[in-house]
Amino acid sequence: MKIAYIITAYKLPDLLVRLVQRLNSEETSFFIHVDKKTDESIYKRMREPLAASGNVHFVEQIVCNWGEYGQVRAPLIGIQAVLADEIQYDYVFLLTGQDYPIKSNRHIQQVLQNAGGRSFINYLTFPHPDAIQKADWIAYWHIHRRGRRFVFPQKNMFPNHALNRLWNPLVPHITLRRRIPGRLQPFFGGSHWCLSRECVEYLNEFVQHNQAYVKFFSKYVHVPSEIFFQTILLNSPLKDRLINDDLSYIDFSGPKNAHPAVLRRNDFDKFMRTGDLFARKFDPAVDPEVLDMIDAAIL
Repeated sequence: MKIAYIITAYKLPDLLVRLVQRLNSEETSFFIHVDKKTDESIYKRMREPLAASGNVHFVEQIVCNWGEYGQVRAPLIGIQAVLADEIQYDYVFLLTGQDYPIKSNRHIQQVLQNAGGRSFINYLTFPHPDAIQKADWIAYWHIHRRGRRFVFPQKNMFPNHALNRLWNPLVPHITLRRRIPGRLQPFFGGSHWCLSRECVEYLNEFVQHNQAYVKFFSKYVHVPSEIFFQTILLNSPLKDRLINDDLSYIDFSGPKNAHPAVLRRNDFDKFMRTGDLFARKFDPAVDPEVLDMIDAAIL
């Protein structure tokens, strides 16, 4: 069972290196995308410890801002690199540099062997309340400028600005909405997945031949990484080969519920009891010992 790991990273070089070393085996390869905004000194600390590994590849760098299309394009670059490699990978994982395995390599291999070629991706569909809540990520024009987001044509489009008093009365009269090309039903979910080669090849082929779809998501969609892949695959002939699970433990119980909480020692029993293969996110500056606890448990 050959596994390719696409990893997107922008900081914490020591953790990235540790992640690769923990997953490294004769059956695995790594395709790493580092945000183009990352300082060169940090990028060097990622590359140099892994330079001697023939199964580690650093792919073309692009800018990745949270909530924007770069978070879709980076995995697509990774997919192209995976498919161009001489090795015929059976499965492809998409991880971040703050993920870490909570099961052994042998266990990961066994789960994929038992999957029988099925893929793992988290998804929501209507009328799920979370999907309804996120529908405006597609329907409205989301404009990201200098760390701020303007949503047209919603009320209060101008954050903390007096213009809202003039703008808000006009909004009910504006009926413009965006729709995904091809009349595809939208699906929402997490940003990470584990896909069979069949699914990865389908994704790559779809992107190459459906530029209107790509263009739709490349501008004005909010957090497209949680819609782009799900919508393609759940509208495809492969939809019945998908398991609604991304095999990752993530804690969204924080006060703002927008970004995952950093996992610590007191979370160890919770995530280790799950059937998940990975957990995120970790930060050695916050709690370095939790990673040692994981290693002791899975090695």
